Amino acid sequence: MHAIKTILLALLAALTVTMGVFLAVDGNLSRITGWYRFEPGMPLFSAGNLAQLENVDWIRIRDLHDEIVCTRDERGVWWIEKPFRDRMSAAAAEAILTFTAKTRLVDTLPLNNTTRQSLREFGVETTPHTITLKAPAHQGGKRHTVARYTLGSTSPWMADAGNGKDIIPTVYLRTDFYGRDKRIHVVTCNILPIFKEGLESLRDPHPLLFDPDTILGITLQREGQQDITLQRVSAEADWAITAPVLAAADRDKADGVLLDLLKLRARRVLGPADAKLPEKPEMRVQLRGSWGEQPMQIDLYPEFTAEDDKRTYRYAKVPDRDSVFLLQACEDVQRGGTYATLLNGMLELPILPEKALAQIKSGNRPAYTRSLELTADELRSHQFSDLAANDVARISIRSLRSADSIRLVKIPGNTEGAVNDQWMYAEGQQPFRKAENNAVVSLLHGMRDIPVDAVAADAKPGEDTAPMAAAYGLDTPNYVLSVLPNPCNVRAIIFGCDLPLVKDREARTFLISRHADPATGKAAWFGMELGGSSVFRLNTKFTRLVSLRPAKWKNRNVAEIPISAVRRLTLGYKQAPLVMDYDHIGESWTGRLGDKDVTPNINIHRAEYYLRSLQQLKVAQWLDPTDEDALKALQNPVFSVKVELELADTSAADRALMDDAHPQVETTDGTPEELLNAAGQEDPFSEPVAAAPKTHRETRTIQIVPGDNTSDTPFFYGRLGETGELFILRYEDAQGLAGDMLDL
Repeated sequence: MHAIKTILLALLAALTVTMGVFLAVDGNLSRITGWYRFEPGMPLFSAGNLAQLENVDWIRIRDLHDEIVCTRDERGVWWIEKPFRDRMSAAAAEAILTFTAKTRLVDTLPLNNTTRQSLREFGVETTPHTITLKAPAHQGGKRHTVARYTLGSTSPWMADAGNGKDIIPTVYLRTDFYGRDKRIHVVTCNILPIFKEGLESLRDPHPLLFDPDTILGITLQREGQQDITLQRVSAEADWAITAPVLAAADRDKADGVLLDLLKLRARRVLGPADAKLPEKPEMRVQLRGSWGEQPMQIDLYPEFTAEDDKRTYRYAKVPDRDSVFLLQACEDVQRGGTYATLLNGMLELPILPEKALAQIKSGNRPAYTRSLELTADELRSHQFSDLAANDVARISIRSLRSADSIRLVKIPGNTEGAVNDQWMYAEGQQPFRKAENNAVVSLLHGMRDIPVDAVAADAKPGEDTAPMAAAYGLDTPNYVLSVLPNPCNVRAIIFGCDLPLVKDREARTFLISRHADPATGKAAWFGMELGGSSVFRLNTKFTRLVSLRPAKWKNRNVAEIPISAVRRLTLGYKQAPLVMDYDHIGESWTGRLGDKDVTPNINIHRAEYYLRSLQQLKVAQWLDPTDEDALKALQNPVFSVKVELELADTSAADRALMDDAHPQVETTDGTPEELLNAAGQEDPFSEPVAAAPKTHRETRTIQIVPGDNTSDTPFFYGRLGETGELFILRYEDAQGLAGDMLDL
């Protein structure tokens, strides 16, 4: 009796150990029972196994002739370890893992169909691809199997994608992951295209693999040409060309070189014995990054034309892979429309159809080696300046050929209060006046956004630039343009002084001159930055924005007319003037037309609209005060508008505003008692008495007369009666000044 109990306990222990082994190795007990309940719509593997797919670091793929073993390193890069050492295609690894996780059962063939003939018919024996995925154990030790299955041939059925509009292909599949289950299943999705050229097609067709943000230097070397070197200090910084010239680089083109290198995709990946390479490469690209001193590089060999398809190719090699890449040098001539492009893309991309479609729609096109054949002139920036328009606080424009000068200063606005920045201008040492914001912003945008026509000359590193500047007239420039960036806003009180935590940036100066081109003898505009190493031939679209004429910068509003300050409005017709008195608080009007009271006839809505239009009236162009044509025409103006204002005295506030823009240090002598008495504060504890606001009367008079009637674009001459300033009004704006405000 004891012997029987001992035998039963031994058998139970053996069964328990066997079940534990299968659980540890395969993650399921179906290997013991030999059956897994498959139903349509179910995944092939349990939820526990699928949850471990992200940890899979070992894949084995077998067909009838070959076996490939792939592993993933600590950086997440897949490598083929057997039968050769090479990097695995990331798209192929992703396709296998995605298929394993996403495939769903469509149908299961009856057991009586699993004969040897049916196994050949469905491809699970004649063209099988057996895939095994393993993940490391939780507590170390050997890997355990997460999934295993054998792919057959493509199934003729299409399955619903689940969104009610798309269909996806299906494939025959059998899995022995569940022991004695010999059935053949039809499952969704199809990754057979990744094996269409044999298991060697699993080699990564991309020669280079890197993170663009880690790249700090690029060197382009071509046989018989000077090396081109680009550098930057960080991923956020701009690129600079350091050889063969010192110049700012075009950031988009420099970043485009990195993207093209990443997108290079070989038509075929060959073994070293399968391609005969020339002794020297025609072009070499080196990448230096944050990983260390050893650069990453790719060698490109001379182009050749294939006899079979007449395409132009290059061979390429990289040091860390014992492979030869057959790269296409240039794009094929487009044959076929959008549908053909979409169809070819879906057939060629070795990934799931829905992902292929998404990549084609996003314009993810391959790169070609000719896109890397860039010159220094193509890679350099063709901006005259990299200054941002909103990062400028002051501007000075002067000339070394005259005493004229223009000063521009920005009065910062308030974003929360919806107050815009306002530029002020001054001619020479004259007081500051409101400037035309659009003119200043157009100048700043033009410096950055209007490309130069060409690079006229470059100085070698360390070479004196004075002779080069003199050759283009920049030693006596027409314009000296100095730009001061915004000061540091982060400040601190240190030892009682208000100091910036970051050193304020210095002004940048640009020289602009009209001069004869030494190469052609033709006059053109040239410019360079003081301290720079290049002279540019400037586009006239930019030089038209620079001027020493005050009228260029003057605010285009005809007159400053605060509506709340309007007290009287007089419209001077030839027959009789219309005089209208305005009460802003009571929103009421009274008026006289000659000797007649027309108050009942005033249309209040038209009158107030007229005031708003007058307030927003802008000149088309300010004229020189001595313009003979305008003065002659305005001897007999046909119409005038006179606005009488009652304004609060804001001179002290205006002075404070400009003092903020141009701070001055003032000292005051005297004891505290003397200063207190001088301020009129005899009793510091008494209640202050509010002073009555001071006001003064001002008048704005606008006179207009038709201009040249023979012009294709009719206009009006205008004059401000108080200052004599002359201007031109558009025909439509001048017609609006003579609007009718009476209901007669």
